[in-house]
Amino acid sequence: MSRFFRRSIFFLLVLGLSACAVVPRPAPVSSALHYLPAPGTLLLERFAPVFWVEEYQLDRNRIGKVKAQSADKIVIDPDSPVIYTEQRQFSTAKGTYTNLLYRVHFQEIPSGFSPFYLGAGKNVGLFIIITLGPDEQPLLYTTVHTCGCYLAFHPTSFLPAENRPADWKIGRQTIYGESLPTFLDHGIEAPDSQRLQVRLRPDTHRVMDLWLAAADATPQPAIRIPFQPLNSLQQLPFGDTETTSFYESSGNRAGYVKGSYKNYERLLMSWWALAWKIGQDKYLGADKEDGPMFYTSLKPWAREASDMRDFARFLNYWGWDL
Repeated sequence: MSRFFRRSIFFLLVLGLSACAVVPRPAPVSSALHYLPAPGTLLLERFAPVFWVEEYQLDRNRIGKVKAQSADKIVIDPDSPVIYTEQRQFSTAKGTYTNLLYRVHFQEIPSGFSPFYLGAGKNVGLFIIITLGPDEQPLLYTTVHTCGCYLAFHPTSFLPAENRPADWKIGRQTIYGESLPTFLDHGIEAPDSQRLQVRLRPDTHRVMDLWLAAADATPQPAIRIPFQPLNSLQQLPFGDTETTSFYESSGNRAGYVKGSYKNYERLLMSWWALAWKIGQDKYLGADKEDGPMFYTSLKPWAREASDMRDFARFLNYWGWDL
């Protein structure tokens, strides 16, 4: 390999990773569109987050409904927002916990060189996972993109300090350029009296801030966003009577979102991360036998331990003692 070629690869890598980390100044919060979850008494309804979306006039920034135009053609309709939800349980030596899963999708992260987004691609998504204790208290908020990227943890005042990682500090944490809270205080009020607020950055759909607000607050402008079961993504209707899955069903991309390709990440990261499908959005299985590995660490030797399908092991790998 020539010296010029090696230097070119190094330059592209630095450019890509730098572009991922450079964060423009956010617009005022008052400019956001608020997606208010449909009210109800079920756990998934009581704790559902409010999403704050900036520059919502652009279709790509609005939360959408996953639709099939054919067996292979999937689109995200920004005029019909949906939160895809599921309730799961997991157990550790200390007890049994409930995970509330909220999955949302967007048309795309735009491609181009000004600005340059390393994660550019279609049909991208985001998970908000709320872990409840036996008394239905939110112990931990976990945010991660549906590719397993940009993982962040946000413990609450209901989680004892001894259950956090040993080096966990109260304040702010930097997640690839975004400053996020390391602690959310529910105070002494009822666990569901405050609702998680999630502010999203335009274009990249990165979580740019989280906080708690009164569950009955109705900021404006706002629209109600309905729920659909997470498993409905595997039975998308098209035509008169046919259905198809949001995910590929066979081949080496089985379990990956149709149309989700991250060409920049493949070019700049796959060769050193040893992950050809790096950055591609996928299905999050309920256990290790269900769907592709949903690893959250780029370290090849930590793939299995950081796999979110085994949530107890995943938490343990990242230092959480639940």
